[in-house]
Amino acid sequence: MEGELSAYCYQVTRGKAVACMAVQERYVQKCIVIVSRENLFHMVAPLSDGWVTFWVYKYPHMLEIIKNIPDKPKTVTDHWVLGKLFGYDELSISDFLIKEGRKR
Repeated sequence: MEGELSAYCYQVTRGKAVACMAVQERYVQKCIVIVSRENLFHMVAPLSDGWVTFWVYKYPHMLEIIKNIPDKPKTVTDHWVLGKLFGYDELSISDFLIKEGRKR
């Protein structure tokens, strides 16, 4: 878990907008220490019994975006925003939308 989170922190530090992973609640404090060491921000959201989604981001305004992303993306805009958040380029997002039968 620590290695995966460190890799996500590295990616966010280098330009990826956000990263997230499922974490058992008992490891949240350890995750916070890792993220803080990298001077990044975090958010914790309930996932299921004993588990949370641990978000990592670099810029404070990303918190508002994370809070407003849809659980189940439906529109092209939903998919585009999620694609950008997780570091996908325009061509990859376009290919996904075409494959899924959505308009460009």
